[in-house]
Amino acid sequence: MTSSDPSSPSKPGAARRGKLLVIDDDALVRVSLGHILSLDHEVTLCDSGQSALKLFAEGARFDAILCDINMPGMDGPQLFEAMETAAPDQLERTIFLTGGAYTARAQAFLARVSNEQMEKPFEFEALRAVLARVMG
Repeated sequence: MTSSDPSSPSKPGAARRGKLLVIDDDALVRVSLGHILSLDHEVTLCDSGQSALKLFAEGARFDAILCDINMPGMDGPQLFEAMETAAPDQLERTIFLTGGAYTARAQAFLARVSNEQMEKPFEFEALRAVLARVMG
């Protein structure tokens, strides 16, 4: 469902239509977010930090990035550190999603960065507000 003007949001109060990247190893979370967000945005889904890095290396850029903190292989903090070289222009666009149960290292990372953070489960309206702030 898209409006006739792709630059306008389909619902009152929605952020401008943008390109979003969702990075989450949990297929249910990833696909659900992709489905909901695709009503207002162009959404790309990744199941790992490694696959997101590949997109950045290919030149892909996004208006906002929703990144899970805990993922096998390359977690959110490791991806963020790799983005410092691979896609530094995307760092401030990253929103971290947490499930509440994360390591002391992840807690320290989240305390250190100024990026938006959302704890799962979250309300869609709260996510829309965060996206509006990140996307300007």
